[in-house]
Amino acid sequence: MKGPFTQGPWAYSTSDEGWTFSIYQADDAGFTPESSDVATLFAHTVQCDPKDIQEANARLIAAAPDLLKACKAVANSGMRNAAYDACVAAIAAATGETK
Repeated sequence: MKGPFTQGPWAYSTSDEGWTFSIYQADDAGFTPESSDVATLFAHTVQCDPKDIQEANARLIAAAPDLLKACKAVANSGMRNAAYDACVAAIAAATGETK
């Protein structure tokens, strides 16, 4: 899926000590020069979030391109229902567009 963001799919990994989670382009993604690193999360935050919460956040961020693709598929399906409305709103939030 093309867009002004690092192309997916994305993956995440945990540092050896387990306190840092890196989100990056997966090996099967088309490489986007100078933007293959997406984000880094630190398990020891100001709010002292437990590691399991930050790992869940890393998984959710890594799934973002797939979630956007799925929302676009629902939005383009022609079926107008609550799922359609939720997907259109999610697409707008993800792309910075207004619905």
